[in-house]
Amino acid sequence: MIPAHPDSNTRYDTRHEVLGDRLARLRRGRGLSKTDLAGRLGVTVTSICYWEQGRSRPRLARLQALADLLGTSPTELLSRDSAPGGDHLADLVGRMRAEIAHAAGTTPSKVRIMIEM
Repeated sequence: MIPAHPDSNTRYDTRHEVLGDRLARLRRGRGLSKTDLAGRLGVTVTSICYWEQGRSRPRLARLQALADLLGTSPTELLSRDSAPGGDHLADLVGRMRAEIAHAAGTTPSKVRIMIEM
């Protein structure tokens, strides 16, 4: 299940946030645009977009500055993303199932995901 967008009227559950979701929420909470944040960090707006979309992650060298700008700690920024365990994997698979179903125009119950390790 994909959580409700934090700007909607429903309560947003931050316990299941991944790094990109957390970055976007904290950035908006500080009233910063992607352009503002990119300028303050010395990175491109594309980098901010990729981080928020989960397509890439900030380099460790930028993590402290990013956390400072967003009013949090590097540990808190990465807490859910770094936590190993079945709950995180199950959450990830559930979100991917929903995204694949949406892209394919079907329901998540019809999407089968197989993981080989």
